[in-house]
Amino acid sequence: MKYYIATSTARASHHNLVRDLLKEQGHELVYDWTAHGSVRETSVERLRAVATVELQSIANADFVLVLLPGGKGTHTELGFSLACKKAVLVHSEDPLAFEIGPEACAFYHHPDVVRLSCPIENVAQMVQSVLVASI
Repeated sequence: MKYYIATSTARASHHNLVRDLLKEQGHELVYDWTAHGSVRETSVERLRAVATVELQSIANADFVLVLLPGGKGTHTELGFSLACKKAVLVHSEDPLAFEIGPEACAFYHHPDVVRLSCPIENVAQMVQSVLVASI
């Protein structure tokens, strides 16, 4: 299946770990933003181009994996994924990220979101289990 990973640019190493594990399972990453990293200090034109390609990539994906904590664009990507009716999986190694309280995010509890809490090394295996169960 085709997928997109949303997370902070500071977490590129986690993105790449999960990307490689999902590739081993036969999944295809639609866009790898880690190839260029942060574009915050480039130009308005570059920011527009990256925003466009990232949203188009989400539209082309079968599922979107959100790795928490995310960056400034991560929650925009989460919302766009839901709007596009994509399968969305949100991961946090800290299960408290999904608890009710002052830091709670309603969108983590949207009916179309699957929450995953496990070590980052197990995310691809958990994703595969969720995808198999939904077929």
